[in-house]
Amino acid sequence: MSKYLTVSCISYAPPGGAEEEVVRQVHKDLRDLVGRCAVATRPDLIVLHEMICRNFVEKVPGGPTARLLASLAKKYQCYITVPVRQEDKGRIYNVLALLDRRGKVAGIYRKYIPVFPEFDHGTCPGPGAALIDTEFGPMACAICFDLNFSELREEYKKLRPKLLLFSSMYHGGLVQNWWALDLRAFFAGSVYRGTPCSIIDPQGATLAESNNYQPWATARINLDFEVIHLDKNQARYQDIHRKYGDQVRIATAGQVGTSVLYSESQERTAREVVEEFGLIPLDEYFDWSRQLRRQHLAG
Repeated sequence: MSKYLTVSCISYAPPGGAEEEVVRQVHKDLRDLVGRCAVATRPDLIVLHEMICRNFVEKVPGGPTARLLASLAKKYQCYITVPVRQEDKGRIYNVLALLDRRGKVAGIYRKYIPVFPEFDHGTCPGPGAALIDTEFGPMACAICFDLNFSELREEYKKLRPKLLLFSSMYHGGLVQNWWALDLRAFFAGSVYRGTPCSIIDPQGATLAESNNYQPWATARINLDFEVIHLDKNQARYQDIHRKYGDQVRIATAGQVGTSVLYSESQERTAREVVEEFGLIPLDEYFDWSRQLRRQHLAG
């Protein structure tokens, strides 16, 4: 059954200066940026970049940035991230907290591996992969340097999220697209101004980017999908189209040999369509191929 949401990722760069002035200016800018983005895009979810108030440390919930963003989440009736340095029980973490439409904390992700200067400033590493439950289903998170560590991605692959939220100072380039493809998940990334925010589909195809004129990337995405390979599946596409018409959408990326099958109906899920037509999901196809290899090696 289709699960649509509109995601907006905002590009920004906090000013330098004394901590009190940085926080004051960032809060002023967030009221403006989040407000303009919310009015223009009507998002269900807004993603903000890492350490939005630079090195300022606060409680989550309860700190000034968390309180401000909670008020904006309630005002615009959307989920919104709180990417700050969090103090908790005497320890400091680089976090991506997610607030729900009421401004309540849905969950908090702590950066898996802080980059070395963060350790010098007292930042502690997080426990690893964690999903945050939302009305759209569980969401994964990663922060900046985390994108370099395949073991974190492997942990997430076991959890099978449909959407990953990325909050960062650096962009990551093609690594963003690889994470989306390898997780078979949408990727919503907010990064410092100067490189684009990106929303990427489960085949690794970029759907939307911010630019020098518009400081946010926005896309309406459907989380009821299955990723499949063209092999052993493509021959059934016309049968699916004939039976279900626009109730099923199949998007095929070039060059990587995959498709994403989306349910556009409230009557059936993408998984049910896959099972009805005997399609093989991408990871099951790869597992079957590995099995064939082992059989041939064994003679």
